[in-house]
Amino acid sequence: MGLRCSACAVLVAAAAFVCMAWVRPAAAQRPIKRVLAIHAGAEAFPGNRTIDEVIRKVLYSHPTIEVDYYSEFLEYEEFGVVADTSLRDYILMKFRDRPVDAVIADGAPAVQFALQQRAELFPDAPIVFATSTTPREVLEEKVARATGVLRGPAHVETLELALKLHPATKRIHVVAYAPTFDSYQEGLKASLAAFSTRVTLTYSNEPTLAAMLAALKTLPADSLILYARYSPAAPGRVIFPDELLSEIAEAAPVPIYCSLDTYIGNGVVGGMMRSDISIATQVGEVMRRILDGVKPEDIPVEAARVSPIFDWRQMQRWGIDPSALPPGADILFREPTAWEFYGFYIIATSVVVLAQLVLIAGLVRQRTRLRRAESRIRGSEASLRTSFERIRDMAGRLINAQEAARANLARDLHDDVSQKLMFVSLGISGLKKAAGSLDSHTHQKLEELSRDTQSTLEAIRRLSHELHPATLHLLGLAPALGAHCHEVAKRHGVAVRFSSSEDMGAVHPVVALCFFRIAQESVRNAIAHGGAKHLVVTLTRATDRLELTVTDDGRGFDVDAVRASSSGLGLITIEERANAIGGEVTIASEIGIGTTVRLVGPPHPADHAGSA
Repeated sequence: MGLRCSACAVLVAAAAFVCMAWVRPAAAQRPIKRVLAIHAGAEAFPGNRTIDEVIRKVLYSHPTIEVDYYSEFLEYEEFGVVADTSLRDYILMKFRDRPVDAVIADGAPAVQFALQQRAELFPDAPIVFATSTTPREVLEEKVARATGVLRGPAHVETLELALKLHPATKRIHVVAYAPTFDSYQEGLKASLAAFSTRVTLTYSNEPTLAAMLAALKTLPADSLILYARYSPAAPGRVIFPDELLSEIAEAAPVPIYCSLDTYIGNGVVGGMMRSDISIATQVGEVMRRILDGVKPEDIPVEAARVSPIFDWRQMQRWGIDPSALPPGADILFREPTAWEFYGFYIIATSVVVLAQLVLIAGLVRQRTRLRRAESRIRGSEASLRTSFERIRDMAGRLINAQEAARANLARDLHDDVSQKLMFVSLGISGLKKAAGSLDSHTHQKLEELSRDTQSTLEAIRRLSHELHPATLHLLGLAPALGAHCHEVAKRHGVAVRFSSSEDMGAVHPVVALCFFRIAQESVRNAIAHGGAKHLVVTLTRATDRLELTVTDDGRGFDVDAVRASSSGLGLITIEERANAIGGEVTIASEIGIGTTVRLVGPPHPADHAGSA
């Protein structure tokens, strides 16, 4: 027994050795490079997380080099010069056995730290910096193997654009207050000095937010605000540049412009910006070139790309015409109006609903006649039963006619209108290509027309699918219901949970269509009339029956009152569909609680039932 165990151990060891022999050469094919990124601010500083994640993504996508990426945060504003010493000791200990191959320095304090501590922490490692200006040591060629990306805020470009959009402006109030930074406001004043001949420049120097807001509220109507930063001294913590911006924007009586994309969404109109994503992508690409073997000194320092970015909501607030923006402006938070988004869909749906109302009205008239006949010939049960069966047959035929009309309309929308819109879209695309000499405004209008055409085409396709779902015939009842629930949740922003039995077996197409239409009507009523936000749709099958349950958390209603008032056309349609296949439907609802629709029926229609 012991000999056998020893032999097994030898075989296992041999197999492990062979595996290692195969694995090691494969691993050796991808060299490992360690890249350390040092950010000047804290991890929560605006933009730091975005910049770090984008750089990481760019480096990890390298096809031939495996990158070990590390991030450290100097937190210079929080701890001052103490941050240098503590981070130096931390890096020295942490990377003692893991030499750093390359360094990324984000922000001026991080760049100075990297240059001063380079010899001790990462000798000869190339440095890629991201800062407002090229470090003096690099300009004077006192350090080697360094290059970078300039990411200074485009205040001048932003102010030029703001004055073009507001030509009547006479005063620019600059919010640039950061007393913990030496000469912060003075540097900004120097860069904006050329504007003093065109407008009156004033600067915020209020040490408290309340005082600053009071000063802003006194600005005349012919003013604009350029927001650079407002970080008043606060005991025990650092106020980040965007922390108070929302309060400032709320109190400001005139538009606010800025040069940092991290401010967008906090009440500013926009401006010429170097986005954090664009900056981080450029930094990552420069580092990838260095890892590929390009010398840093052969890569020129380049400025980050500037692009106009605006907040649609603030443009609407201040009445700024989108056509006045520079070509290629990125407009965020733009939401089309309900008519722009659903215009054609609303018209088509109205036509379908009108047709349904006509058919249902005919059904209601027939039921009314039946009730009158019942009161007149109460003694003739046989005649009453015959009349009742005829009404049921007519209801089935009406529903048949409704489904046929849906199918024809869906086919016309898909085969005729959709095709024509596709040709229109192709024509617009051809026109855009052929119209190369036209002005940018015309190109923009063509682009908007192309987007509207595509949006309308998608709405028609969605309407065609709702009128006559192809998945019901191709995939069956359960997949079709699941797809419909997913589409409803996505379109209306509600939670719709769908579940079904694993094996639904064969279901007759007539029954499948009936179950699908009742589920569709129930879900629509719950959202449109009940204001439901959460729905649960369950489909199960026993040996000889199917069961559908639709439960919602909507407002609910009085079922008896609706039946008594003869206003519940939807309830009538649901019940007639169930009767047409020999099924039974029950509707339980309580005001303020919600509604549950339960349908039980055979997987194949009853012999006496008509088509549904």
